[in-house]
Amino acid sequence: MNDREFGNKIKQDLNYGLGRLDARVTERLKQARERALDVFAAQEVSTSPYALAGHHGHAHHHVIAPRKWLPFAMVVLALVGVMYWQQEMNRDEDIDAALLSSDIPLNVFTDHDFHSWLDSSTQR
Repeated sequence: MNDREFGNKIKQDLNYGLGRLDARVTERLKQARERALDVFAAQEVSTSPYALAGHHGHAHHHVIAPRKWLPFAMVVLALVGVMYWQQEMNRDEDIDAALLSSDIPLNVFTDHDFHSWLDSSTQR
């Protein structure tokens, strides 16, 4: 069976089923088809080369409304913020791990005199 025969078979089946539908349903289907054809015709006219006559060849630049791009921008900004926060957390964890694994005894970090000396030595 070739494409033409297959198409004819589908057409016959649809026509058979159409005869069994209620008159209100067929009328609504007819109206929906007409609306769809009108929309299609309007789109076809707006994309034809003759539709641009009188516009001097300038393309229409569509501006994307903020309500469309704003949520996307907020998600991207949030992702960048989370990435930055994760990097900062990793940096702090690396510093903590380096300090704790060093040869310096832990009581040095809890000694208030050490912190005073550290503050005064960084101010010089």
